[in-house]
Amino acid sequence: MESTTAPLAAVVPLLYYTYPAAVFAYFLGSSLASACTLQRFKDDPAEAETKRPGRRLVLGILSTFVLTYLVQLGILISCSVADGLWPPADHLVVGILSCLLVFGIQLSWLSEPNRSIGYPLYGSWLLALAFEAAITTFAAIKVDSPRHLRYEIAETSFAAARCALLLVIGAACWRALGARKTPAASDEERQSLLPKVGDNATSGGGEAGYGATSESEQSSGNTAEYSWERREREAREVMEKRLKEGGNWFEYSKGFMILFPLVWPVGNYALQLRAAAVIVCLLGSNALHLLIPRQIGIIMDSLGGSSSANPWLAVCFYAVLRLTSSDAGIGLLRQWLWIPVKYYAHDSISRAAYSHMMHLSADFHDSKSSSDMMMAIYGGSAVSSVVENVLLQAMPMLIDMCVAIVYLSITYGPYEGFITVATGTIFFMMAGRLVADSKAASRKRVNALYQEHYVRQSGLQGWQTVSAFNQIGYEDNRHANAVTNRWLSEQQYILSWSVSIAFQTVILTSGLLVSAFLAVSRIKSGQATPGQFAMLLMYWAQLTSPLQFFARLGKSMSDDFIDAERLLDIMKTKPTVENKKGARPLKFVAGNVEFKDVCFTYDGHKGTIKGFNLHIDAGQTVAFVGATGAGKSTMLKLLDRFYDVTGGSIYIDGQDIREVDLFSLRERIGVVPQSPILFDDTIMNNVRYGKITASDEEVFEACKGACIHDKITGFTNGYDTRVGERGVKLSGGELQRVAIARAILKKPDIVLLDEATSAVDTDTEQQIQLSFRSLCKGRTTFIVAHRLSTIMNADRIVVVEGGQLIEQGSHHELIAKQGRYADLWSKQAFLKPCDTTDMVDIIDDRAEAADDSSSEQTAADPYKSGTTDSDSEGSKLNPIAPEFTPRAMANSCSEFEGKSTCERAAVASVEEASGKASEPASGHSALSEVPGDGTRSEVEMKLATPSDKAERGSSENAPVSKDKAADVHKDLAQDASTLALGVGQAEDTTGENQNGPPSDA
Repeated sequence: MESTTAPLAAVVPLLYYTYPAAVFAYFLGSSLASACTLQRFKDDPAEAETKRPGRRLVLGILSTFVLTYLVQLGILISCSVADGLWPPADHLVVGILSCLLVFGIQLSWLSEPNRSIGYPLYGSWLLALAFEAAITTFAAIKVDSPRHLRYEIAETSFAAARCALLLVIGAACWRALGARKTPAASDEERQSLLPKVGDNATSGGGEAGYGATSESEQSSGNTAEYSWERREREAREVMEKRLKEGGNWFEYSKGFMILFPLVWPVGNYALQLRAAAVIVCLLGSNALHLLIPRQIGIIMDSLGGSSSANPWLAVCFYAVLRLTSSDAGIGLLRQWLWIPVKYYAHDSISRAAYSHMMHLSADFHDSKSSSDMMMAIYGGSAVSSVVENVLLQAMPMLIDMCVAIVYLSITYGPYEGFITVATGTIFFMMAGRLVADSKAASRKRVNALYQEHYVRQSGLQGWQTVSAFNQIGYEDNRHANAVTNRWLSEQQYILSWSVSIAFQTVILTSGLLVSAFLAVSRIKSGQATPGQFAMLLMYWAQLTSPLQFFARLGKSMSDDFIDAERLLDIMKTKPTVENKKGARPLKFVAGNVEFKDVCFTYDGHKGTIKGFNLHIDAGQTVAFVGATGAGKSTMLKLLDRFYDVTGGSIYIDGQDIREVDLFSLRERIGVVPQSPILFDDTIMNNVRYGKITASDEEVFEACKGACIHDKITGFTNGYDTRVGERGVKLSGGELQRVAIARAILKKPDIVLLDEATSAVDTDTEQQIQLSFRSLCKGRTTFIVAHRLSTIMNADRIVVVEGGQLIEQGSHHELIAKQGRYADLWSKQAFLKPCDTTDMVDIIDDRAEAADDSSSEQTAADPYKSGTTDSDSEGSKLNPIAPEFTPRAMANSCSEFEGKSTCERAAVASVEEASGKASEPASGHSALSEVPGDGTRSEVEMKLATPSDKAERGSSENAPVSKDKAADVHKDLAQDASTLALGVGQAEDTTGENQNGPPSDA
């Protein structure tokens, strides 16, 4: 019989030690595998309700299962005390406590919301069933002293009960799995129109009813999303999408391998040798962390007489170990070795990211904000941070923890090992819960901080608007409220974080206290020495820092991966406009440009350019006109290859621009954009950007050509004046002229002017137009303009509408066609004033400039026919409208044959400005003279001067002062001189008489 009980006595303790260790190892490993294989993404949300009943049942059974261990531990203690067998066997106490810990962790984990029962739990319960059955069997057949009979009966009963509970759990899970295989009626068509009694339509976590919105959707609609939240959400969505596509974390991590050459110094053997030396230093630090506490124990034992070692030598050796492990020893050596490797990664990632972004196409830069791109570049540091956290911190700390647990277990027995593992496990669980609970306070704090920054920045940037509307007090209160809100949220966050730290400290202190009690009891019984107690305290101090680090490692790495995801997303982006393989430099011959069946779309659906065909001879000036959004600026972007055509081709001297080198193409093209961007640098450097090697004299000449030289020299610092960010210190006209000077300095072969004079006054526009003549002379020039007076001299004017070429020709040809261009011209030449009372004197002056067109008219006098001023005011000055062109004018003499009304008025305006029109001081316009039949046309009455109306007793118009009239005539002369730029050199051969402006106009 004794030969039978001896092996059983050895097997049962082994089962108690192995049981919780095997279950915990499987549960931990399978949970990590489940996380790495993204099991939570693979769960069908529609099965949640099906899982829920089985989950509640399993929670109840598992709670009972854990409770049996607690009751069994109480029975063991009471039986040991009652039977005089105290202390109980180590394997019983450690085994029961370990099982309490392991299954308590499972119970806590499963009780969290949205947790599903997966193979980590199934497998661990299957292992538990096998061990419980073995313990039941061996406990039943074991023959021991009658003094242990009562506990052995209880042990066998509890083991059998736990086997039954595990079988019930298995049956419940099997039933739940069978129910999951049945398709759930989740379609809206299968849902009942009336909810069942007792259903809560608004219960948290449930689905919304048919045709209703969920509570989360309603609440989210009322909450504004900050830009940083949007960036974080989008980055997290991209990360989860890539995780789903990869299927596991390993495949996901492979995506970052394109960054590996930037992080690891490939080909640089000196840096690789440094990295290897850093690893050796880390292993040395681990060894020192083991030796230093042990040396403290040796010193204590030598002083207490428990050891024969020399205390002086022990202290000296301790000092050497301490100095070696400090920042003055191996720490300094590690930093010296690691710094070049670390900054290699930072520098290479930053340079590669910036260079890659600069080589991407316009569609990328148009879709990304500057802040998003800057955040992506900063994300490069997150990549090196992940490597540094894992290799230089996580791995050494993990080694320290494992060594400490093993060493303490060997020194103080299995109890100490269990206490250390239990403390660490509970610490991780509690820290994870507390970090999750503090997310709300953290998000509120960041939102308040962002709001304070936004209020402060908007108030300072909009100071002029704030002061103009006398809202400084309002902004003060607004800022004060934002600061107060930020401090309140800051206090709440700090308080929640302090509470979290307090809980973590309590857990660690409790573990230390239990370990200290155990150590004191062993010292009292002679099983340990006082030096080992000091060693225990040192090891616990070393365990605290790794535990806190690992508690935050998950969130830290998640944030780092999100930041790195932004960089990875950009680094994987390919430019849509790039050089083809074997692309040759552009061979510029003369500058012939051809658009052949060009089609283009920005979004891949709606066409912006549709079948555009146009041939431009070398040296010609072509102007694109049309409504906003017609595709004019897009044509220039296609020519400069900011985008590639989606159909057709663009040729320069017979070469498809997609087949030539992109940089050689842009070297030949000079651009003046509609909204030029200047760098926060001096005017000299901004202009010189067009030609980096240009001398100061070349810059001066370019600025003179752009009519900005005198203005610059008038500044305090002259050409050394800094223009501010994006040129904010310059006016709109100055900003645009600096951009023009930059283009002039480049001396391109093809010139692109996109609304280049949209922000300058009339006088400056005339000067710039003259400078453009020298810039564009002999060069193929493309102009986009809304102010039609600036493109009258163009060799060809192309009207674009809806991405298509509607009509083309010279100014006079298009005016004669009476098409879309003539309509645009008429609207700019005869805009009806918004306030006729204030602008009537301008109408009077323009009426004087149209005497030739009115001398031939015969129409009924609206005053004689009873038409009031208010009636005539409702007519529109539109050349294609019936009320604008009377029948008498349509049949006028051949003097103005072939000229439109708009063109005749423009010519008359020029004549007036040059002194050939009738004197404005007379108070009567040419139109006010009554023709032979004594009648007046409707347009004549609309353009009648106040003097004419005053003669008929009109009380609605006050006389115009001489000063006001002089100012108006001065403005009109400027407008007329602008028109003269386009009309002055042209000869009108369509009529019998020459009515163009004088040669000196």
